[in-house]
Amino acid sequence: MPPFLKIRVPFIAAVCLGTLLGAADVHAVIDSRFELDPLTISGLKSTPKPPQIRGKHSSHRHVDKSSLTSAKGSLYTVKAGDHLFKILMRDYGLSNNEAESFIDEIRRENNIYDIKRLKVGQKITIPPVRRHSDGTLNLLQGVRIDDGRTPGSYAVPKQSLKLESPLPALSDQETVAMAHDMWDRIIPSKKELQKPLALQTPTFSLTLDPERYPTFARMDGGRIVLDQNGTIPPLVKSLIEEKVTSIRIITGGLPGTNRFMASLLEAAGFYSVEENFSMEFGVDPKLTIQTDFKVEKTAESLVSQDVTLVNSGRTSIPPSIGEFLKKEGFSLYEPFASLKSFAPCDSRTIYSISSKSQPEAIDAILSAFSVSPVLDRSVDVFASDNNGITLSVKAERYFERGGQRYVVTSFDGDPINYTLFRILETKGYNVVIIEARDDFRKIAEKLISRMKMKGTFDQHTLLRDVSAGYSLKMSGFKLDDPLLPGGGIFLTDRMMDRIVRDLFTENGFNINSR
Repeated sequence: MPPFLKIRVPFIAAVCLGTLLGAADVHAVIDSRFELDPLTISGLKSTPKPPQIRGKHSSHRHVDKSSLTSAKGSLYTVKAGDHLFKILMRDYGLSNNEAESFIDEIRRENNIYDIKRLKVGQKITIPPVRRHSDGTLNLLQGVRIDDGRTPGSYAVPKQSLKLESPLPALSDQETVAMAHDMWDRIIPSKKELQKPLALQTPTFSLTLDPERYPTFARMDGGRIVLDQNGTIPPLVKSLIEEKVTSIRIITGGLPGTNRFMASLLEAAGFYSVEENFSMEFGVDPKLTIQTDFKVEKTAESLVSQDVTLVNSGRTSIPPSIGEFLKKEGFSLYEPFASLKSFAPCDSRTIYSISSKSQPEAIDAILSAFSVSPVLDRSVDVFASDNNGITLSVKAERYFERGGQRYVVTSFDGDPINYTLFRILETKGYNVVIIEARDDFRKIAEKLISRMKMKGTFDQHTLLRDVSAGYSLKMSGFKLDDPLLPGGGIFLTDRMMDRIVRDLFTENGFNINSR
């Protein structure tokens, strides 16, 4: 039901008020905030003002309307920290795979060369998408029209301009209930704030239906009133804010969206609210975690490790990251999220080489390549049938792979030994000479090069889930070869702590320590 407002006006005052309302100089005697629009009184018009952001320490951020309809689709204004994947999944509800399938089309439409290097304030056209009954999406093609002004122009059916979430839709009541459950843990609500909002003065009485206009607690003990559909008339809104200065009325976005959460956090009176907050843990491996909001409730929040992180998306951060953040002093809330089902990506086996000595490192690397070398084997340089001369050298490691013969030996500084092994190469042996200064990376590079595997050393992104807001990079060799286990492995000597191992395991990787 709409806000219920009773006004008690004496008979003579009512006559005077009616005279004033009909007078030409009405603006001279009535506060402009309380001017009465006949359409508003009749219930045919409601034009709520934009939500107000107050408080000295609040985050002063202007939320852009990112779905301005055009003939080509939706117009989005880029904010700090945005990239196309995040925009499509956070603001338009696409899954990671759906966003991936539309990236090229959006790049062509907007002449974007690097999807991660967008400019703040840049306007991007998001092409219209239609979701079929089976849940699949496809871009809509424009229909040629001739409106008499722009011959050969294209238009798209109006109802197709909205991108819907691939997950089952939540009702407004469900999302508000979820937000309330989270909010009561961030700001415990007092009993009096759980009662319906009611104002009583000698002149009027006003009540708001708590089902239609739910309230949330503020840091100063006041209330936030959620006007979901913008149905509170300006007159009623002005009366509330005039009489109770601790009340904030918000209409920022549908419940369950990023804009809804931004409006709610801004109206709460927190010390600071930061959007698109990113944290990096470690150097190599490097874990990057991004959340929609970071909240410091008071000026002492950082010192007391009372920092709140909030995500408004539908995909949950993995449990291992949640536990890790908790140990680091962060409280994470994801009121609308659920853990997505496991979908393996490039889940190759990770071989972690921790051997310190050169011989141990060589054997560990060869073992990762599924190679079992013969140790200290004598290899002929000249056979006995060659002028009766027999000459052989001792190969520290010998093996055969893919029809090729390989010799691995250490260089001791003797030029004669070096020459003999080079002669072996002329006889069809693949010789790998390891020098005393060679570390893990150099040893692996020599073996990989001689064995003609595809792969280079780099700090590779092994995990990246934009919808869940995290990525993991680690240095090593990402190798592809049909003779390798599973057709490809990742080889590294970097130490991995528990959170890194848990993330790899949760994403289908197998870790093999050598």
